[in-house]
Parts: sequence; C-alpha cells; structure tokens
Amino acid sequence: MTTEVTKTLVNNGFEVVGMYHPSHEDSLCVIIFTCDELTSMATGVGDKAAFGSTIRVGIIGKGQQSLLTMLNPHYFVHAYFNSKANGEDVEFMTSKIDSLALSAMSVFSKSPIKYGDDLSVEELSSYRFLPTMAKFNDVVELGEFDEYIEAITVVRQNIMSGVGDAELAYEICFEDKEIAVFGVTFNNAVEKELLEFLGVEYISSLPFEVLIQDNMAYMLSPKYRIPLYKPGLSSFKLLKLMSLSSEIKDGLYGVSEVDE
Repeated sequence: MTTEVTKTLVNNGFEVVGMYHPSHEDSLCVIIFTCDELTSMATGVGDKAAFGSTIRVGIIGKGQQSLLTMLNPHYFVHAYFNSKANGEDVEFMTSKIDSLALSAMSVFSKSPIKYGDDLSVEELSSYRFLPTMAKFNDVVELGEFDEYIEAITVVRQNIMSGVGDAELAYEICFEDKEIAVFGVTFNNAVEKELLEFLGVEYISSLPFEVLIQDNMAYMLSPKYRIPLYKPGLSSFKLLKLMSLSSEIKDGLYGVSEVDE
C-alpha cells in the first residue's frame, strides 16, 4: 500500500519528501508530501507559516486491509497560515491542493477519512485548547545560532546522531529564504504514548517539526499543536497533555542544542 500511495501522489503532481513508521510499528506509516502551491504559501504568507509546508497521509494496517487518513488541507492551512495577506490567493491554492489530494486518494477509497474540520476558520485563527493555553504564535524558541547554515547543520547532525533517540522523518529546505523544516520522530515511549492519547487514526498529524528561520530554531508549542488536531479532548486529560508536551519539548530542545 505504501508504494502505491507514494506513486499515486507523485503522479498527481506532489513531491513525497519522507515517510516513516510511528513507534516503529510496521502496520503504521505516515507519508509526508508537498507541492509548489503549498511551499509557496508556507514561505510567503505569515511569519513561521513554514510549519505548514507539508501534508501527511497515514496508512493503518488492519489485517488484509488498510485504513487511509489524511489531514484536511483547508483546516491546517487556516491554522498555520493565519495571516490575512493574500487571502484570496491562499484560498484558491488551498482548494487546488485539496482537490488534487482527494483525487489521488480516491484511487484507494471513494471516502478516505479526512480529519481536521472540527473548528471553523474564525475559531482556528485564534485557537487555543483552554483560555490559558498556547496559540499558534506562542512558538517555542529552541535555540539561537550565529547564522542559518550553523542552525541547519547542528539540527541535522544531532538528529543523525540520534540525540535523545531522535530520527529524521523528512527535511525540506528553502535556502534562498533561509528557511528549513525538519520532521522529527523519537524512538522511545513518547510517540507511542501520544498515539494512545490521540488515537491511532491521528497518525497523520505526526511527526513534530523543528523550523529553522534565519539563525533561530523553533517548534510549535505542543500545548497548541497536540489538541489542534483533536480539539474535543476532555479537560480531564489536561495533566497527560501537559506531560506529553513537556517530553516532546525536551526532545526537540535536545536536537537543537550546540555540543560544547
């Protein structure tokens, strides 16, 4: 199924930039892809919008069958590209991306599970799980470097060295704009706990990103990003959300740390 999905995405004009098996489970796979329209928006609309430079499709093996899940492009574009600039152009390109992605997936299912439609555009522009929790703009600064090239070199080397059990799911760079995004997964219990917390059908919200912009490394606050894809989480799960957020943050701090 993984090979077929990858080929179909490429044949529909997308670029597949990575894939990985969450928690090293062979029955789970996330395919990360993008296209010119998406990367153009991600690097040109709104500060730190490059967090949203890729879409993901998840494959969940169930015996002889597979379940496909995909992020809703309209949902995550409005969550990540919260600038009002070029609104009509963004809407046009998002509709095109959505149409292409659904066309690609229709080869496998007439009604693939496309999640991420729980909140309206108005709600997404200022979304936070609880009044005291983080919003999109409350990014976490992971590190400051002398220059862009040092930032991407340090993060890349730390991931490749397996710092904190980190592994690279994908890397996408826009050298002319000094922007890069690393999709980082961890070979430890954190990702497994996160999937148990969200539900396995939410695998295509993974992996987490490290954004390099100029000489800085950032991550979206997990307190924003985790419930963004499951806003119906009960407030009774707040302690677990806080615990997972702390573990993910610690892991991404580790891959952004300069080895003295």
